Amino acid sequence: MLVFFDRTIKLKEVISVARAVVSIIPPFGKVRQLTDLVIFSDVKSYIPEWDTPDYLNACRKYAAQNKVYLVPSRFVVDNILYLCLFSPKGEILGIQGATHRNLYNQAELEQYHKIEPISTPIGNIFLCVDVDIYHPQVVRVARMKGAQIVIASQFIDSYQLSRHMLTTGIWNAAQSNGVYVVGCCNCFSAVAAPCSLTQDESGYLVTPASSHNLFAKLYLNKLQRSDFGGNLPQKLDLRIYGKGGIC
Repeated sequence: MLVFFDRTIKLKEVISVARAVVSIIPPFGKVRQLTDLVIFSDVKSYIPEWDTPDYLNACRKYAAQNKVYLVPSRFVVDNILYLCLFSPKGEILGIQGATHRNLYNQAELEQYHKIEPISTPIGNIFLCVDVDIYHPQVVRVARMKGAQIVIASQFIDSYQLSRHMLTTGIWNAAQSNGVYVVGCCNCFSAVAAPCSLTQDESGYLVTPASSHNLFAKLYLNKLQRSDFGGNLPQKLDLRIYGKGGIC
């Protein structure tokens, strides 16, 4: 049985690089040269609990062999939907559970009650699980806790996919919080950023496309020049979110 230690991951000062090179690829695919962070794009809703230990062990080996940070597919532990981040050494740096359920296909799962960005040399990363991207308070709390890069990994039934889901999801999160949002799901992949940081002011570094492959460079120093860059936590009071039980 897989056991996660209950610990709060506190952001701290680390020696960071100027940019993060992100690749979205199918599970266990070939890693593109210069990639820092790999995100698996899976056509499945999630890895079932009975298969999770073997799956994560394979992910651990993959991250270590390729010397990359890795966000694998969504998986279930103790009836909660999770994402995790592996280090280039194959260590789990942090986990994040879904704070909201997808009632279409995950109504039986339980909710997680913490929001914990993960500090790494390639940026402070928040793992946004499935439909959490459609709940603005989730990314807002993560941003106020220091998140710079949001990885939004989700499953969308094809009949549900609409332009509205894109604009209220990753695009809105990027514009509202001054962060990079890497969207990865079975239907599309994309990278949203504050409009002021995109060449055509569209709010997309990589426009949504029905592909399981994506490659992008995220320059963290540019976030300081966005509308909310750098000082959002000082503008808003984190305590108001604590009253709602999600902090």
